[in-house]
Amino acid sequence: MVLVQALSYTALAVVAALIGGLVAVYRPPGAQMESNIQHFAAGVVTAAVAAELLPDVHGRAPRIVVLGFAIGVVTMLGIHRLSKTIEKRGVGGQYAGAAGLLITVGIDMIIDGVLIGVTFLDNPDTGVIIAVALAIEVLFLGVAGVVALPRELGVARKLAVPTVFGLLLAAGVTGGVLALEGVTGAPVAIILAFGSAALLYLVTEELLVKAGRVPETPVSTTLFFVGFLAIFLLDMLH
Repeated sequence: MVLVQALSYTALAVVAALIGGLVAVYRPPGAQMESNIQHFAAGVVTAAVAAELLPDVHGRAPRIVVLGFAIGVVTMLGIHRLSKTIEKRGVGGQYAGAAGLLITVGIDMIIDGVLIGVTFLDNPDTGVIIAVALAIEVLFLGVAGVVALPRELGVARKLAVPTVFGLLLAAGVTGGVLALEGVTGAPVAIILAFGSAALLYLVTEELLVKAGRVPETPVSTTLFFVGFLAIFLLDMLH
């Protein structure tokens, strides 16, 4: 069953989120290490889009691809604006400083989950690569989510954040598979184009922008290409 297969690989991302949370609680990374992780994750996600999603999108009707990409970009810009608005208004009480990030990541988890589900329906091999790539992304997001929380919070509450991220991802996978199983043609093409745009936005406007807040080093730059090559080789060998 597609849903079982998709959720089994999504479990990698759920575990990665918890590992990221544990790391952030007990050994929070310094700015340079965080930048290195972001570069690596950016390379991984870029390779997944280039090797898996874009080839599938390439053969679709141009108007469908444009529509999917446009929806993806507008959605991500909207999420970014929502995050900034929440931060400015101080929504969330003691969680105000983290509310924007947590809500943004939560929405992103649902979108990523739907994308994993759809790629498993369209092509299970593609689904595996996307799930692995997003597990590495979620590892970083687990760290970022916990680091953003107030320091005085207990360990259990902090670890609840990456746990919820994982559950939202699984919910997105489940919803995507159940809603779109048996669906072909334009709806699937729109979602694949949407996912491509959303992930490219994540790389260019989130991961690399945040990574650039500390000076570039040969190591951080190299890690981008290491991440890209790792997923590219996984795709070749899979």
